[in-house]
Amino acid sequence: ESSEVTRLTNDYYDDRDPSWGLNKDQIIFSSDRTSGEFEKKYNIFSFDLTANKIEYITYLNSNNSSPILSPDKKKIFLTSDEDGVRNIWSVDINSPDTIKKITNFITSAFYPSFIDDSTIIFSGFEKFSFYLYTDNLYSEEDTTTIAMSFPEIAEKWKAGMIAGDVYREDLKYEKEYTLDYAQSQVSTDPIFGTRGGAILSLSDLLGNDNYFFLIYNTADVQSEFLKSFNIAIQRVNLSERTNYGYGVFHFSGRRYDIRDSDEYFYERSFGGFFAMHFPLSKFHRLETDVTVANSDKQVISGVIERKALLISNSLSYVVDNSLWGWTGPLDGIRGRLLLGYTSDVKYSNVNYFTVIADYRHYFRLGLRSALAFRTAIFYNDGKEARRYFMGGSWDLRGWRRWSIRGEKLWLSSVELRFPLVDQLYIKFPFFGLGFVGFRGALFFDAGGAWDEEYRQTLGSVGGGLRLNLFGAIVLRYDMGKKIENNFAQIQNGLFYQFFFGWDF
Repeated sequence: ESSEVTRLTNDYYDDRDPSWGLNKDQIIFSSDRTSGEFEKKYNIFSFDLTANKIEYITYLNSNNSSPILSPDKKKIFLTSDEDGVRNIWSVDINSPDTIKKITNFITSAFYPSFIDDSTIIFSGFEKFSFYLYTDNLYSEEDTTTIAMSFPEIAEKWKAGMIAGDVYREDLKYEKEYTLDYAQSQVSTDPIFGTRGGAILSLSDLLGNDNYFFLIYNTADVQSEFLKSFNIAIQRVNLSERTNYGYGVFHFSGRRYDIRDSDEYFYERSFGGFFAMHFPLSKFHRLETDVTVANSDKQVISGVIERKALLISNSLSYVVDNSLWGWTGPLDGIRGRLLLGYTSDVKYSNVNYFTVIADYRHYFRLGLRSALAFRTAIFYNDGKEARRYFMGGSWDLRGWRRWSIRGEKLWLSSVELRFPLVDQLYIKFPFFGLGFVGFRGALFFDAGGAWDEEYRQTLGSVGGGLRLNLFGAIVLRYDMGKKIENNFAQIQNGLFYQFFFGWDF
């Protein structure tokens, strides 16, 4: 015995799936070194380590792989697509000129292995899934037998060569940017009037360097046109292990911020930001960002005004090893712990800290079903702290979207995810339309939000339907009952909600 590794074959043929043969001096393997009539087909060969000689075991016009010797050393079992579909076949050591079919799958069987002297276990594909099967080798079922004739002269085939001069030089990657997408819109309403803008995105060929542009105008009258431009420019670089992004912005106009007061106000804000993601491992990373913004906010011009030079920074630890299905995660964990601080360094009008802890755990119950848990707390405290919000299909289901707000917020959810319909096909006279990934869910949600004093605990219970549409968007339809008044009352009737978005 030796710990050294010795190379056995040294040519440009593809040799694979080695296993021990009749003794310690023989190896059987699959290779495309087949010559003659069936040139370049993968057949089974034996390698005599003593004589350093390679010989055919099969010679077929098919691809053969995964050879394994039976425990009694009388047969070699292998995977072959001799009849067009991969199945398990065998070659008798004492009668090597025939090959016998063992399995008769129409959707492929492969990778045989012995679990005892008379039973093999192998992989198979049926009903859109992979399964493990066993087969008794001494069953009396009729099987197909094919005769093999071996070439008298086994000359090696040689790959064709392309003649030409060889040059070697370093190639410097030059970034060439193209437009990824462009979108524009114009809208009008009785409150904000008519306004419009556009979003553009550019990136290089490898997608490592990305630029995003936003331009929008919120002017109510012509005299405000120039000062009412909203502009943001951002660059995101993904070329190194540490991803980073930075940009500048200018936002101006009358607005309503759901995270702020319940009043419309005018605000002009401009500044810049920087963000960085540093991976600790494949599933763990650190995220940090810094934003500097000059804010001039007017709730009532000349009466209620607030000026601030805001510096916001945060540091997050993120873990994510989740495995996803058609509508969301089915296995693993996802979590985020964020610490942040926002301060007005010029006027001291704003000063608050932020803590966010969000943990999600997915217990897989089967191939396409799981029990998902989520618990989260969002906490802002200080002068002019921003509010969090929830309600709707993404968090506290049954409640009006974003109707529950507070500087402090907690949320907990339990959801059973299971398959309903794997594929639905609708055939029209001239074309067909297929849908895949219909999934069901049973859920229970609970949460609450408050500013200074805790108000009440709310909840919901029910079920829903999820549909993955073209692999790009998940449509959600939920129905159930709201739990109201500190869990003392259950809603009369049912709520119905339709929205989009992936499962948490």
